[in-house]
Amino acid sequence: MQTINVIDNVLFKDGILHALGREEKETMVFLKRGDLVGKCAVYSLMIMLIFHKRINREDLFSKVNSEAPPYIKELKKQFLLRTKREYSMRSLRDKLLLSFNNHIPVEVFSIRNFIEDDHRKLHFMIKEQLDAGWPVQIGFSFPQGKEVHSVVAVGYSMFERTLRLFCLDSAFDLGCASMWNNIIDINIDYADLFKMDFNHNVTVAVHVNSILLINDKPDLPFEPEEKDSFLPF
Repeated sequence: MQTINVIDNVLFKDGILHALGREEKETMVFLKRGDLVGKCAVYSLMIMLIFHKRINREDLFSKVNSEAPPYIKELKKQFLLRTKREYSMRSLRDKLLLSFNNHIPVEVFSIRNFIEDDHRKLHFMIKEQLDAGWPVQIGFSFPQGKEVHSVVAVGYSMFERTLRLFCLDSAFDLGCASMWNNIIDINIDYADLFKMDFNHNVTVAVHVNSILLINDKPDLPFEPEEKDSFLPF
């Protein structure tokens, strides 16, 4: 029997996915493409911030009142009032740090070289963060072009030599009483390193190559070695 491990901050209300946001208020979580101005990376990041209790979904759609934390206004300025441009994980991190005046524990990691050690570290960090009860923003590319996509992993299971990630994907609808709407299979067969990962929603091979973490569990071993090819952006 396979076990599915899911993050902690999950509520369902009338079949709709909620979480406890800032000030412990119940708030809807999912954002679908078209709800905001921006690309998938922005949607994924805002979902991450909701799960981490930094914002409520309503903050993204209403005017900022005097009682809201200053970072809400800065977040909307940095991300939601811009044109529909692409964001790299690095630019997401930098703008997030700017919005929170550097007071948010965010880090980005990327596979720079196609070697076993880099893949093991990335996969280890994904699993460790999910085990700690927090989501992971996943970035992946499609091998047939330069197109990239971003989703939020909210759970995982081990399936043979695969790390199966259950994800929220802003490009698709989220069904009633559903916690995820996409599945990404990550190859952890390091004897066959060039076997691609797999995106179930569009049934195509992908390469999961970057993650963004908001590390509210500071004891997790997320610091890469200085001379390793696996480095933050």
